[in-house]
Amino acid sequence: MADFPYPGKFTFVDVEIPNLNNDCICAISMIVIDEGEEKLRVTELINPRTFFSANNIKIHHIHRKDVLDSRTLPQFWADYGQYFEEPYIIGAHNAMSDISVINKDLARIHTEIHATKYVDTMDIMDQFYYRGNQGKGDLKLCNIAEHLGIELDHHNPQSDVNACYEIIRYMYNHFEMDLEPFIKNIKKTKFRPKKHTAVPSSRQMKIFLNYVRKQITRKSPSVDISVLKAKKQGDAAYEEGDYEGVIFNYEVAAAKNWQSASVYLRLAEIYDSLNMTFDANRILEKGIRNLKRTNRDWRILKSMAYNLNRKRRKPESQEAEKQKEASSRKKGSKKYPELAGKKADAANDISKTSENTAETITDQSSSAAGGVETGAESQNPDASQPAPARQSKAVKADASKKKRIRRGNISRRTRKPKKPNPAPAASKSESVSQSAAPKAEGSNPSQPASAPTKVQSAELVH
Repeated sequence: MADFPYPGKFTFVDVEIPNLNNDCICAISMIVIDEGEEKLRVTELINPRTFFSANNIKIHHIHRKDVLDSRTLPQFWADYGQYFEEPYIIGAHNAMSDISVINKDLARIHTEIHATKYVDTMDIMDQFYYRGNQGKGDLKLCNIAEHLGIELDHHNPQSDVNACYEIIRYMYNHFEMDLEPFIKNIKKTKFRPKKHTAVPSSRQMKIFLNYVRKQITRKSPSVDISVLKAKKQGDAAYEEGDYEGVIFNYEVAAAKNWQSASVYLRLAEIYDSLNMTFDANRILEKGIRNLKRTNRDWRILKSMAYNLNRKRRKPESQEAEKQKEASSRKKGSKKYPELAGKKADAANDISKTSENTAETITDQSSSAAGGVETGAESQNPDASQPAPARQSKAVKADASKKKRIRRGNISRRTRKPKKPNPAPAASKSESVSQSAAPKAEGSNPSQPASAPTKVQSAELVH
């Protein structure tokens, strides 16, 4: 009998993750099957180039110092990525979880798993073995291996991937299970590539801190350790860059009134680097209370708390200045007087242009009225000549008389008295009003008196 009872090409895989982000791997193990024969077994640590969480370390016991000299996933993929292509079928326990984590990590180098089908041993146990009647926790890999008699070192990737391989062999050897109904298509999802971060997010650490503080208040067995041991474990985690290990152990030491400023200073620095200023001030105040009676180092904690508060106030003052600038821009005159002056000059120019246009309109209307008046006088035969014409003749006659007096043709004694100068010419508006009144009455005041009629002359004769 062949090693694997089903035809085709299969790649069984299991991975471990370093932290709660679930976007990179720190270990991988795989078994390659080609037409029923085992072709390859590989287990390797992967350097994720990021931080490790304390909870994940407790699960798989892989520390950051263990992977510093290991290859990265792109380097591993260059050698073994061919076994994740078509026509290989990916096999795993809760397979889509492992596939999605690998694809998230591969998104950083703009590639993915190109295989299109997978088989999940969790679905096989649920639908074929238990047929939906499983109890709580029966689908966990450790419980399945115990139930079927398969050796397992849980969360060791080499042992986990071997357990998946043995579950499928067990189902064929005891029940001759048909594997075809459990082969499904991989749902393709595009993941945005994310940079490797050496620092966890503040949200993750706040969740973990709440968990630690609950454990301390409830006095759970995990925090039932001596103060000296908690301090030593916290120092080791601090050197390794394990943020969760530092928070857990130093919080336990602070809760048990550790009499040293180094614990509170390191914990406050970590909280400040994670933008958890409230927790940094909280742990510094707690250290001041614990050290004030017995140790003079509490002043160091006091100065650090002062610096943190000062740093916290600077962004608030900058935001206040930005709000003031925004409000002054809306008003327009206080913060930017030049713009306000320009706006006022523009308004004055507009008012001047409007006044000029109004004056031109009135001049045009008056000139149009004068044109109408001259047209009406030309049509009326009885209308007299304008006054400036008569004035010009009188002036000419007076000038000629002066010339003759100078020559001696006329004596000064016999010279007739000068006629008074005629009245100055009336303006256009006055001429219009004067000319309009006689026309309404049917007579012209400037016209000379008419000659007597025939009837009047006959009466004079008699």
